[in-house]
Amino acid sequence: MIICLFSCKNNNEQDIDSETNQTESIDRDNENPESPDYAPIDQMETTPDPDTTDSSEKTDETSSKSLSGTYIRNDHPEDWNCSCFCIEVTMTGTSELCLSKDKLYINGRFEQNGNNIDIYYSGKSSKTGDSDLPWDKFEKNTPIAVLSPSANGFDLDWKGFTINGEIAIDYALYGKKTLEGTYKRK
Repeated sequence: MIICLFSCKNNNEQDIDSETNQTESIDRDNENPESPDYAPIDQMETTPDPDTTDSSEKTDETSSKSLSGTYIRNDHPEDWNCSCFCIEVTMTGTSELCLSKDKLYINGRFEQNGNNIDIYYSGKSSKTGDSDLPWDKFEKNTPIAVLSPSANGFDLDWKGFTINGEIAIDYALYGKKTLEGTYKRK
């Protein structure tokens, strides 16, 4: 029994000695700011957390993806096969838009602009037959329409095609009758 007591007492003294040595080492480091181990917290290098970096970009991507989808005009619920009164919102690539059923189609590019989505003309669709429209003169960097959030989806406001910075009056009605209106997710 005496041996056990003596060995326990020895272990306790060794633990106290090692704690004292550690405390003295820390104190010496704090007294010497030139020590390589000494660095104030505000000067320490930190590695950015990948989960928190670019959170605004991730939020934008998430909201853009959540806006993508097929929307049908509220006043044309019969067009479930989306022959002309639907829009396919996609933030990557282009989507086909109907200007005149079975006659005129264009490709549109969607770009988020705050809470709204601007739609840009990006070319004549392959579904469009011969027509007298000046497809190559229509500007591709001016929105032809704007989608604004509404209670049940989006309101589409048709602006029209532009040529040389001016609304192309002769072609303003194309798209207005088929595209302008309120859309809900299909």
